[in-house]
Amino acid sequence: MINSLVDIMPIWAIGALLLTLIGLATALGGRLRNHIAINLDTFPATSASVTMLSLLIGFTFSVALNRYDTRRDLVVEEAGALTMVWERVRLEPPEVRDRMQPLVQRYLAQRLAYFQNGVVVDRKRAADVAAEDVQNKMWAIVNELVTDDTRPLITRSLIDGMTRVDDAAWRRESAAREHIPLLVIDLLILFSLITAAIIGYSTGLQSKVNRPINIAFFTLLTLAILMVLDLDRPRSGLVRVSQQPMIDLQADMAADVAAQRALAAVPPTEVVQ
Repeated sequence: MINSLVDIMPIWAIGALLLTLIGLATALGGRLRNHIAINLDTFPATSASVTMLSLLIGFTFSVALNRYDTRRDLVVEEAGALTMVWERVRLEPPEVRDRMQPLVQRYLAQRLAYFQNGVVVDRKRAADVAAEDVQNKMWAIVNELVTDDTRPLITRSLIDGMTRVDDAAWRRESAAREHIPLLVIDLLILFSLITAAIIGYSTGLQSKVNRPINIAFFTLLTLAILMVLDLDRPRSGLVRVSQQPMIDLQADMAADVAAQRALAAVPPTEVVQ
Protein backbone atom coordinates (compact mmCIF):
# COMPACT_ATOMS: atom_id res chain seq x y z
CA MET A 1 0.00 0.00 0.00
CA ILE A 2 2.86 2.37 0.85
CA ASN A 3 4.41 1.65 -2.53
CA SER A 4 1.15 2.50 -4.29
CA LEU A 5 0.90 5.76 -2.38
CA VAL A 6 4.46 6.70 -3.35
CA ASP A 7 3.59 6.23 -7.02
CA ILE A 8 0.19 7.97 -7.15
CA MET A 9 0.26 10.67 -4.48
CA PRO A 10 1.33 14.24 -5.36
CA ILE A 11 4.76 15.28 -4.15
CA TRP A 12 3.37 17.85 -1.70
CA ALA A 13 1.05 15.23 -0.15
CA ILE A 14 3.94 12.81 0.30
CA GLY A 15 5.94 15.58 1.96
CA ALA A 16 3.13 16.44 4.37
CA LEU A 17 2.59 12.78 5.26
CA LEU A 18 6.31 12.10 5.68
CA LEU A 19 6.83 15.16 7.89
CA THR A 20 3.88 14.10 10.06
CA LEU A 21 5.25 10.57 10.45
CA ILE A 22 8.69 11.92 11.32
CA GLY A 23 7.14 14.18 13.97
CA LEU A 24 5.26 11.24 15.47
CA ALA A 25 8.42 9.10 15.50
CA THR A 26 10.30 11.91 17.26
CA ALA A 27 7.55 12.24 19.85
CA LEU A 28 7.57 8.47 20.38
CA GLY A 29 11.33 8.50 20.97
CA GLY A 30 10.99 11.41 23.43
CA ARG A 31 8.25 9.64 25.41
CA LEU A 32 10.37 6.51 25.56
CA ARG A 33 13.26 8.56 26.98
CA ASN A 34 11.00 10.09 29.66
CA HIS A 35 9.58 6.72 30.68
CA ILE A 36 12.94 4.98 30.93
CA ALA A 37 14.56 7.94 32.72
CA ILE A 38 18.09 6.62 32.20
CA ASN A 39 20.84 9.08 31.36
CA LEU A 40 22.88 7.49 28.59
CA ASP A 41 25.25 8.97 26.05
CA THR A 42 23.24 8.65 22.86
CA PHE A 43 25.43 10.90 20.72
CA PRO A 44 27.33 8.03 18.95
CA ALA A 45 24.08 6.28 17.97
CA THR A 46 22.49 9.54 16.84
CA SER A 47 25.53 10.55 14.80
CA ALA A 48 25.80 7.10 13.20
CA SER A 49 22.12 6.99 12.25
CA VAL A 50 22.22 10.46 10.70
CA THR A 51 25.36 9.51 8.74
CA MET A 52 23.80 6.30 7.39
CA LEU A 53 20.64 8.18 6.43
CA SER A 54 22.72 10.81 4.62
CA LEU A 55 24.56 8.10 2.68
CA LEU A 56 21.29 6.44 1.69
CA ILE A 57 19.80 9.74 0.50
CA GLY A 58 22.98 10.50 -1.45
CA PHE A 59 22.86 7.07 -3.09
CA THR A 60 19.23 7.34 -4.15
CA PHE A 61 19.74 10.91 -5.38
CA SER A 62 22.64 9.76 -7.55
CA VAL A 63 20.51 6.95 -9.04
CA ALA A 64 17.59 9.30 -9.74
CA LEU A 65 19.85 11.97 -11.28
CA ASN A 66 21.62 9.49 -13.55
CA ARG A 67 18.30 8.18 -14.85
CA TYR A 68 17.04 11.72 -15.34
CA ASP A 69 20.13 12.51 -17.45
CA THR A 70 19.60 9.33 -19.47
CA ARG A 71 15.98 10.20 -20.23
CA ARG A 72 16.97 13.74 -21.25
CA ASP A 73 19.70 12.46 -23.61
CA LEU A 74 17.30 9.99 -25.20
CA VAL A 75 14.88 12.80 -26.07
CA VAL A 76 17.67 14.46 -28.06
CA GLU A 77 18.59 11.12 -29.63
CA GLU A 78 15.06 10.38 -30.80
CA ALA A 79 14.65 13.92 -32.15
CA GLY A 80 17.90 13.50 -34.07
CA ALA A 81 16.76 10.16 -35.52
CA LEU A 82 13.44 11.64 -36.65
CA THR A 83 15.28 14.59 -38.20
CA MET A 84 17.39 12.15 -40.20
CA VAL A 85 14.28 10.37 -41.48
CA TRP A 86 12.61 13.67 -42.35
CA GLU A 87 15.63 14.86 -44.35
CA ARG A 88 15.89 11.53 -46.19
CA VAL A 89 12.18 11.62 -47.06
CA ARG A 90 12.67 15.04 -48.66
CA LEU A 91 15.02 13.39 -51.18
CA GLU A 92 12.35 10.95 -52.34
CA PRO A 93 10.04 11.57 -55.33
CA PRO A 94 6.96 13.75 -54.61
CA GLU A 95 4.56 10.79 -54.57
CA VAL A 96 6.63 9.02 -51.89
CA ARG A 97 7.31 12.21 -49.97
CA ASP A 98 3.61 13.11 -49.82
CA ARG A 99 2.85 9.69 -48.30
CA MET A 100 5.73 9.61 -45.81
CA GLN A 101 5.77 13.14 -44.42
CA PRO A 102 2.27 13.02 -42.83
CA LEU A 103 3.19 9.70 -41.21
CA VAL A 104 6.40 11.09 -39.75
CA GLN A 105 4.51 14.09 -38.38
CA ARG A 106 1.81 11.85 -36.90
CA TYR A 107 4.46 9.62 -35.34
CA LEU A 108 6.16 12.62 -33.72
CA ALA A 109 2.85 13.93 -32.37
CA GLN A 110 2.05 10.52 -30.87
CA ARG A 111 5.46 10.27 -29.21
CA LEU A 112 4.96 13.68 -27.61
CA ALA A 113 1.51 12.65 -26.35
CA TYR A 114 2.87 9.37 -24.97
CA PHE A 115 5.58 11.02 -22.88
CA GLN A 116 3.61 14.07 -21.78
CA ASN A 117 0.31 12.42 -20.77
CA GLY A 118 -0.79 9.40 -18.80
CA VAL A 119 0.12 7.90 -15.46
CA VAL A 120 2.49 9.57 -13.01
CA VAL A 121 5.05 6.75 -12.85
CA ASP A 122 5.75 4.35 -15.74
CA ARG A 123 6.90 1.24 -13.86
CA LYS A 124 4.47 -1.05 -15.74
CA ARG A 125 3.28 1.18 -18.56
CA ALA A 126 2.46 -0.50 -21.86
CA ALA A 127 4.35 0.26 -25.04
CA ASP A 128 3.31 3.08 -27.35
CA VAL A 129 1.06 0.98 -29.58
CA ALA A 130 -0.33 3.95 -31.54
CA ALA A 131 3.15 5.17 -32.52
CA GLU A 132 4.18 1.61 -33.39
CA ASP A 133 1.22 1.33 -35.76
CA VAL A 134 2.28 4.52 -37.57
CA GLN A 135 5.84 3.24 -37.65
CA ASN A 136 4.71 0.01 -39.33
CA LYS A 137 3.00 2.05 -42.04
CA MET A 138 6.25 3.94 -42.67
CA TRP A 139 8.16 0.67 -42.91
CA ALA A 140 5.61 -0.60 -45.43
CA ILE A 141 6.39 2.34 -47.71
CA VAL A 142 10.13 1.75 -47.25
CA ASN A 143 9.65 -1.92 -48.20
CA GLU A 144 7.96 -0.77 -51.41
CA LEU A 145 10.99 1.40 -52.18
CA VAL A 146 13.30 -1.57 -51.60
CA THR A 147 11.21 -3.68 -53.97
CA ASP A 148 11.31 -1.00 -56.69
CA ASP A 149 15.05 -0.44 -56.13
CA THR A 150 15.15 2.70 -58.29
CA ARG A 151 17.22 4.83 -55.87
CA PRO A 152 19.16 2.33 -53.71
CA LEU A 153 21.49 4.83 -52.00
CA ILE A 154 18.70 7.13 -50.83
CA THR A 155 16.58 4.13 -49.80
CA ARG A 156 19.49 2.71 -47.78
CA SER A 157 19.97 6.03 -45.98
CA LEU A 158 16.23 6.14 -45.22
CA ILE A 159 16.41 2.61 -43.81
CA ASP A 160 19.30 3.67 -41.57
CA GLY A 161 17.24 6.58 -40.27
CA MET A 162 14.21 4.38 -39.62
CA THR A 163 16.39 1.90 -37.75
CA ARG A 164 17.68 4.70 -35.54
CA VAL A 165 14.11 5.78 -34.82
CA ASP A 166 13.20 2.20 -33.84
CA ASP A 167 16.19 1.96 -31.53
CA ALA A 168 15.57 5.34 -29.90
CA ALA A 169 11.89 4.52 -29.34
CA TRP A 170 12.60 1.25 -27.55
CA ARG A 171 15.35 2.78 -25.45
CA ARG A 172 13.17 5.72 -24.38
CA GLU A 173 10.28 3.49 -23.37
CA SER A 174 12.63 1.19 -21.47
CA ALA A 175 14.23 4.15 -19.67
CA ALA A 176 10.79 5.53 -18.80
CA ARG A 177 9.99 2.31 -16.91
CA GLU A 178 13.24 2.45 -14.92
CA HIS A 179 12.68 4.10 -11.53
CA ILE A 180 14.16 3.91 -8.06
CA PRO A 181 13.34 0.43 -6.70
CA LEU A 182 10.42 0.55 -4.31
CA LEU A 183 12.43 -1.40 -1.73
CA VAL A 184 14.99 1.43 -1.67
CA ILE A 185 12.23 4.00 -1.13
CA ASP A 186 10.78 1.87 1.69
CA LEU A 187 14.20 1.64 3.35
CA LEU A 188 14.70 5.38 2.95
CA ILE A 189 11.43 6.12 4.74
CA LEU A 190 12.16 3.49 7.42
CA PHE A 191 15.65 4.92 8.04
CA SER A 192 14.15 8.40 8.33
CA LEU A 193 11.60 7.30 10.93
CA ILE A 194 14.14 5.35 12.98
CA THR A 195 16.56 8.30 12.88
CA ALA A 196 13.77 10.64 14.01
CA ALA A 197 12.97 8.30 16.91
CA ILE A 198 16.65 8.19 17.93
CA ILE A 199 16.90 11.98 17.82
CA GLY A 200 13.70 12.25 19.83
CA TYR A 201 15.11 9.84 22.39
CA SER A 202 18.38 11.80 22.56
CA THR A 203 16.77 15.21 23.10
CA GLY A 204 13.65 14.17 25.02
CA LEU A 205 10.32 15.97 25.02
CA GLN A 206 11.31 18.53 27.64
CA SER A 207 14.16 20.09 25.67
CA LYS A 208 12.68 23.25 24.16
CA VAL A 209 16.13 24.46 23.11
CA ASN A 210 16.62 21.60 20.65
CA ARG A 211 13.08 21.67 19.28
CA PRO A 212 13.63 24.39 16.60
CA ILE A 213 16.83 22.67 15.50
CA ASN A 214 15.06 19.34 15.21
CA ILE A 215 12.22 20.90 13.23
CA ALA A 216 14.71 22.52 10.83
CA PHE A 217 16.61 19.25 10.41
CA PHE A 218 13.48 17.18 9.75
CA THR A 219 12.22 19.79 7.28
CA LEU A 220 15.50 19.59 5.37
CA LEU A 221 15.35 15.80 5.53
CA THR A 222 11.83 15.79 4.07
CA LEU A 223 12.83 18.20 1.31
CA ALA A 224 15.83 16.03 0.41
CA ILE A 225 13.64 12.92 0.09
CA LEU A 226 11.06 14.85 -1.94
CA MET A 227 13.80 16.04 -4.30
CA VAL A 228 14.81 12.41 -4.91
CA LEU A 229 11.21 11.36 -5.55
CA ASP A 230 10.63 14.38 -7.81
CA LEU A 231 13.62 13.51 -10.00
CA ASP A 232 12.14 10.02 -10.32
CA ARG A 233 8.96 11.52 -11.87
CA PRO A 234 10.21 12.94 -15.17
CA ARG A 235 6.72 13.77 -16.50
CA SER A 236 4.88 15.09 -13.45
CA GLY A 237 7.43 16.46 -11.00
CA LEU A 238 8.81 19.95 -10.63
CA VAL A 239 12.02 18.88 -12.42
CA ARG A 240 10.74 17.46 -15.70
CA VAL A 241 12.50 16.00 -18.69
CA SER A 242 12.11 18.66 -21.35
CA GLN A 243 10.50 17.60 -24.63
CA GLN A 244 11.67 20.81 -26.31
CA PRO A 245 13.84 19.08 -28.97
CA MET A 246 10.79 17.13 -30.14
CA ILE A 247 8.56 20.23 -29.97
CA ASP A 248 11.08 22.25 -32.00
CA LEU A 249 11.30 19.47 -34.56
CA GLN A 250 7.51 19.39 -34.83
CA ALA A 251 7.47 23.12 -35.56
CA ASP A 252 10.27 22.74 -38.15
CA MET A 253 8.34 19.96 -39.91
CA ALA A 254 5.19 22.09 -40.07
CA ALA A 255 7.16 25.04 -41.47
CA ASP A 256 8.85 22.78 -44.01
CA VAL A 257 5.53 21.39 -45.24
CA ALA A 258 4.08 24.90 -45.48
CA ALA A 259 7.07 26.03 -47.54
CA GLN A 260 6.69 23.05 -49.88
CA ARG A 261 3.02 23.84 -50.42
CA ALA A 262 3.78 27.49 -51.08
CA LEU A 263 6.45 26.53 -53.59
CA ALA A 264 4.11 24.09 -55.33
CA ALA A 265 1.48 26.81 -55.66
CA VAL A 266 3.84 29.10 -57.56
CA PRO A 267 3.53 28.79 -61.39
CA PRO A 268 6.62 27.27 -63.06
CA THR A 269 7.26 30.43 -65.06
CA GLU A 270 7.57 32.52 -61.87
CA VAL A 271 9.94 29.97 -60.34
CA VAL A 272 12.22 30.17 -63.39
CA GLN A 273 12.24 33.95 -63.29
